[in-house]
Amino acid sequence: MSRAESGYGRRRRRGGSRRAESVHTEEHVDDRGPEDGYGDQYDPEEDFSADYGHTHTRTGDGHDDYDDISGAGYEEARDEEEGRAQEAGRTAGRQGRRRDRKGVGRVSAFSASAIKRVSVLGDRPNQIVYTLAEQSKRKRGTAVLAVLLGAFSIALVALLGLLIHQLLTGSGSSEAGGEETITAPPEGHSTITPELYLFEPDDPEVFGPIAERPEDVEPMTEESVFGPVEELDMAGMQLELRESEVSDSCTSLVWGEELGQSLLDANCLNAASGVYTDADEDYIAQVTLFDLSDSEGATDVAASLDPTNPESEPGFLLARDMEGVDGLQEGYSQATTQVMGHYLAVYWVASTDGSPPGDDSGIATASVVSQSAFGFVYDEVVAHKPAEEEE
Repeated sequence: MSRAESGYGRRRRRGGSRRAESVHTEEHVDDRGPEDGYGDQYDPEEDFSADYGHTHTRTGDGHDDYDDISGAGYEEARDEEEGRAQEAGRTAGRQGRRRDRKGVGRVSAFSASAIKRVSVLGDRPNQIVYTLAEQSKRKRGTAVLAVLLGAFSIALVALLGLLIHQLLTGSGSSEAGGEETITAPPEGHSTITPELYLFEPDDPEVFGPIAERPEDVEPMTEESVFGPVEELDMAGMQLELRESEVSDSCTSLVWGEELGQSLLDANCLNAASGVYTDADEDYIAQVTLFDLSDSEGATDVAASLDPTNPESEPGFLLARDMEGVDGLQEGYSQATTQVMGHYLAVYWVASTDGSPPGDDSGIATASVVSQSAFGFVYDEVVAHKPAEEEE
């Protein structure tokens, strides 16, 4: 094998090495571009054959055909070629490292930041989320609790205000809407009390069905109480109804603070009051019916009405003012109270001139006749009588 042929083989190997390097550098040129200065320093397609003292032509089979100039020239060209190749390799290596350092630097910075966050937080991201959620719940819970406490405080203040009002006014609960305060009597009213006072207690055999006021009881009206009894006729005496009223204020019909309080305590719903006189107007009878909570309350009110009761303060009915009639305003009078279940009836009679009875039985007769004025109560007994008792 001639030196030229052996040089050809070596040159072929070197040419292949340069082509491999050119593939590598082309990829980097694509990444960097001529504007980065890389393409100006090294061109992988540049032909250095002229510098080595030989030329080459491409044969039909695709191989390069090198023409050696001379043996000595070949050695010199080879050495120079190797120096250039080494220099070009070092230059490409430096450029590649610079590119790699810049590219890797950006990636490394990003990776380092991510690794740092992960290494610092570890499993804490979920814990942080849960902690924030828990804090949010506590804040919402605190707000709801504050609203509830505010509403509770308002309700408590309102309740305390109601209790204080009831204590100051002396009013209590009223199951049927009874009066809450005592109505003061008019100035200059008469404070006369009957000289004879009789009391008839409740008779459970008669008034048992209405011993307590029914929940569905209807308030009294003038028509229901006095409509059927505009005239009372008994024992040869006839009494006629002169005036009447039904009042929702029971205490407006009486005087005396203790008596008024007893009506409030007995939860008086309303009261019916009427005035009768005989045809000759010799006698007058004032009848009053109080609608109370039960027979016990009615008995307590009757005790407060009793002028002979040492345990109660003075108090009685206010006399109705009738023109030309002095009876019940001054002079002699007598009264009878009767407990009729949850009702209390008061019959107050006198001579129209206020004179004492003497031997005259007219006042006693007028008292008996007036006691038939409240047939309304017996109608209530029948209406509330149990069905088995009706049979």
